[in-house]
Amino acid sequence: MKRVTMGGASHPAKRCVISLAIGRKGLAQSLERLEESLTRVRFKGDFLAWNEELPLRSPTQFEAPMAFKTFCFLEARKRGYEEILWMDATIVALRPVEPIFQTINEHGYVAFCNNYGQSLGQWSSDEVLQHHCISREEAMKIPEIPTSVIGVNVRHESGIRFLEAWHALNTDGLTCRGGRTPITTLDEHYAIAWNKGGCISSDPRVGGHRFDQTAAGIIFHQLGMRPNEDSLRDIHHKERAIERETILLHHREFKEEITPLNAIYRKVFFTMPYLDPLRSKARRLIRFVRRVRRPPS
Repeated sequence: MKRVTMGGASHPAKRCVISLAIGRKGLAQSLERLEESLTRVRFKGDFLAWNEELPLRSPTQFEAPMAFKTFCFLEARKRGYEEILWMDATIVALRPVEPIFQTINEHGYVAFCNNYGQSLGQWSSDEVLQHHCISREEAMKIPEIPTSVIGVNVRHESGIRFLEAWHALNTDGLTCRGGRTPITTLDEHYAIAWNKGGCISSDPRVGGHRFDQTAAGIIFHQLGMRPNEDSLRDIHHKERAIERETILLHHREFKEEITPLNAIYRKVFFTMPYLDPLRSKARRLIRFVRRVRRPPS
């Protein structure tokens, strides 16, 4: 594990961002980009990064996909951090993250609204919902809780309850995996993730199982918690624009070489707010001129 102290934070720091990259080359590059972006927005705290390694005692991706997140939280807590914010390696900080930590302090946790209106019922296996006594129809009304960015204050009662309950589901041998049958191959993993051949549910509304994210959604529902921030955008879901209040960008990429941070900043802070509107106006003007010049039929 790599630890970097940023922004002249006091030592030992009580605040940290944690992340992990394992698998594709692009994820390791994304982890470096995340670190660079946190430096650019002058984050004051520590950055803990696991690169091509899992935290101690974490199950493998086949045993409990994505369960490593709560193990990273527990390792950070063991090291004395109190305000802990998980960010997927593919996150980019656009603006200072202090408002997010303020929410963590106030509520004991922070979670983001899903930008594209999906539900727990769309991303959970039949077996998991039945185990937790949640009907499919009920689950369709429960919001999905993205875990690409999620944080807790481990000195706050709400944060402690959520983290411990989430960790319990991630390691119960069922909820995080999607079923009790062991996953042995990458094909089986993706089949569960995308409900291929109806392997986890015959309901056509079910797109797949989202592992740790499904577990987090169940805990949020059981504890009566609600997302309390909306400062995250997903680059693959463009229905809602990147706004002035957007602090973090989920810039997922599925290739070996990723978009450099400067290119993302240029697009977000210059191309999108200034050039794109000018281009749109120019296209409308050209269409208008062409209509005016068109000879009568």
